[in-house]
Amino acid sequence: MKRVRVYKEIISDENLRLAIQEVNAGHRRNGNHSLNKKVIEIENNMDEYVEKLRAFIQGLVDGDEHMHPPLKRRRWDRNADSGKGKWRDINEPLLWPDQYVHHAVVQPMIPHIMRSMDRYCIASVPGRGNSYGVKALKKWMKNDVEGTKYCCECDIYHCFEELDPPYVIEALKRVFKDTETLWLCDAIMEYGVLIGAFFSAWFLHLTLQPLDLMIHQKQYGVSHYLRQMDNFTIFGSNKRKLRKLLEDIKKWLAEIGMKIKGNWQIFRVGFTPKVERAHRALPKKKQRHRRPRLPSALGYRFGHGYTILRKHNLFRLKQSLHLYYYRRDRNRVISFKRASGLISRLGQLRKCNHQQVLDRHYQPKTMFALKKVVRKECRRLQALYPPYQAA
Repeated sequence: MKRVRVYKEIISDENLRLAIQEVNAGHRRNGNHSLNKKVIEIENNMDEYVEKLRAFIQGLVDGDEHMHPPLKRRRWDRNADSGKGKWRDINEPLLWPDQYVHHAVVQPMIPHIMRSMDRYCIASVPGRGNSYGVKALKKWMKNDVEGTKYCCECDIYHCFEELDPPYVIEALKRVFKDTETLWLCDAIMEYGVLIGAFFSAWFLHLTLQPLDLMIHQKQYGVSHYLRQMDNFTIFGSNKRKLRKLLEDIKKWLAEIGMKIKGNWQIFRVGFTPKVERAHRALPKKKQRHRRPRLPSALGYRFGHGYTILRKHNLFRLKQSLHLYYYRRDRNRVISFKRASGLISRLGQLRKCNHQQVLDRHYQPKTMFALKKVVRKECRRLQALYPPYQAA
C-alpha cells in the first residue's frame, strides 16, 4: 500500500474550519436547550480560534502541549448482551480544544483509511450503518443457501480498553509516513483509545484491517463476512474450517494484546434435504439439541428467505405498545420521549417480516397519533428556542 503525508492538510485553514463547524453542529445547545456560550464565542471569532487550534496542534507535535483528561461517565445500556444489559464506561473529551483536535486530525485520514477497508466493515463509517449491514445479510441468506450453511459469531473482549496505542501506531505506519502525523496521533491517544472519542472507531478499523484480509483467505472457506466494529459474523460451508479460522483469529488478536469473548458460537444455520431426513430419524431429545439456528446480528435474526426481530427487541416493542395503549385509553398524557421511542421501535419492523406482529399487537392509526405528539413537541421547542444563527 502506498503511504501518504497528511500533516500539511491537517493544519490547513480549510480543514481546521471544517473541524470547528463539525463539532459546533452538535454542541450549539446544552441538554436543557440553552445556548452553549463557548460554541457561540468560537463561531463569532472563527479566524482567531483557527489560529489557536493550529498552534495547539503544533504544540502537541513539539511536545509543548498535552490533551486534557476526559470526563468519565457510566451509563446502563439496557440493550447490550442480547437484552441482559450492562454498564458502559464512556469517556467525554473536553470540548475545547480536545474534540476540535480529534476532528481536525482524523478528517484528512478518513479517505486513506477507507481505501483499504473491507466492503462489509460497518459502524461509524459514513454510508455503512445498520441498514447497510441488514441488507447485505438478507441478500446472502436468500441467494446463497450453500455458502451460509454454517455461521460463526464472536466478538472481542473489552475491545477499546484492551487496545494499546503502540499497536495503533504500528497500524498507522502502514498508511501514513510523515512523523508529524504519527506524533500527533500518539499525542491524542495519551489517555488511551477512548470509548466515545471521534478517533477511536477509525483507529480500531485500521488496526483490524489485516485481520479482515486474513479471514478472506481461501484456506478458511469463508463465503461471506461482516464486522460491526468488534462483532464478527462469518459464514461458510465447512464447520471444521470455521473452527480453524476461529483459532487463528484468537492467535492474531493475542499478538496485539486482545482476545475473543468466551461466548463465541459456531452453529448450523440450515439443513440439506439429506441431513433433514437423517435428523427426523433421531430421537426427540437429540433433535432438540441438533436443530439449526438463525444468525443474530444488528437487532435481527436472519433465515433463508426471511428475517425476524430478535427476541429482546420484539419484547421491548410489545411492552412499549402495551404501555402506550394503556395510557391512551385512560386519557393520560403521552410524553415526547415515549412517543419518539415507540416510533423508532416500529421503524425496525420495516426491515423484517412483520405482518404477524402488526396483526396481533398493532392498532390502526397508532403511528399517526405518535407522530402528532412528536410534531407538537418539536413545534413548541422551535417557538421557545428559535434556530441559532451564527454572526
